[in-house]
Amino acid sequence: MQMPRIVLAGCAVLAVLGTLTASPAAAVSGSCVPAYTPSATSASAGTNTRHVVTADLDGDGAQDVVAANLEADSVTVLLGAGDGTFADGVSYAVGSHPYQTVVADFDGDGSPDLATADFGGAQVSVLLNAGDGTFGAASALDVSASPRALATGDLDGDGVPDLVVAEQSSSTVRVLRGRGDGTFEDAGQTATGSQPHGVVVGDFDGDGTADVATASVGSAGVSVLLGDGTGALGDSVEYAATARLYSLAEGDFDGDGILDLAAVSNGANALDVLLGSGDGTFGTATTYATSALPVAVGAADLDGDGVTDIMVSSLRGGSVTLFQGVTEGQLTVLAELSATGAYDAAAADLDGDGVRDLAVANSTQGVVDVFKGTC
Repeated sequence: MQMPRIVLAGCAVLAVLGTLTASPAAAVSGSCVPAYTPSATSASAGTNTRHVVTADLDGDGAQDVVAANLEADSVTVLLGAGDGTFADGVSYAVGSHPYQTVVADFDGDGSPDLATADFGGAQVSVLLNAGDGTFGAASALDVSASPRALATGDLDGDGVPDLVVAEQSSSTVRVLRGRGDGTFEDAGQTATGSQPHGVVVGDFDGDGTADVATASVGSAGVSVLLGDGTGALGDSVEYAATARLYSLAEGDFDGDGILDLAAVSNGANALDVLLGSGDGTFGTATTYATSALPVAVGAADLDGDGVTDIMVSSLRGGSVTLFQGVTEGQLTVLAELSATGAYDAAAADLDGDGVRDLAVANSTQGVVDVFKGTC
């Protein structure tokens, strides 16, 4: 087990939010350092909006946004007009206290579907897309108590997206194998570090099969579980990090073509970055200071240089901090955005200008705020 080393990221501290891998946004048109301007109006979601994801849900070529509303027991679908604005949101009932949403085509019809981790109950909700950005009634998948986070990927190599659930109460991850028709088979649990609060799926050892990593709020570490290509996961390997890790993201933060991990601690106001070696192992965590109470971390190439950047959402700091990934040396702060109630952010080209914008979950006001990126 390796201990973290501390690096303060300059004088300013920032915060931002969100991400999505199922339907990546268009890349920045060439390399630039974007500037972000808040839109004059916000899109209404629901009570205590926590996490946001983006995808083209209705097939019109414009990016849409889905917000998980913790206290409204719903998700709100905001269909994008392609100019950074949205039609009135439509909310769909899910289980108790939905904390996080993922997007993937679970029934093989070519349209992105939704799944939520319903933290207040013991279930995952799945909503199938009718093809036009509207959704049917949610179906419930039983899991252990307090499913805190959710990720999707093809763990068994059958070309169908599966679900991985971080179960906080039992300190496990559960794999739900997709059947390709919108239903799932429970493939069982694997132990992780104490109280996993974030989960990602990626190929960490370069063998062409999906692996899993979690961030633990109950212990000081990140857990890595390598997949065998059948949907089964190996024993958890722990990497030391800051205590109370609240969210986890993956990306190539140093531009070497290998996936790395980033996690935030809401107990220490810190961002930990663990660089991957390409064989499923990770180096010592490097720690950067963040604004107060970081609750979400996301990853996207915001500046179009081919290196993944990091977005940190700080609730008490009321800000979104953008850290720029670099091929050598330490991360640098790209921008700090003032964002009331910032709980999560997703990066996508919402207005079609070739530059990623930010959709920010404003948990205080129950809305989604948009920050337009320009070069």
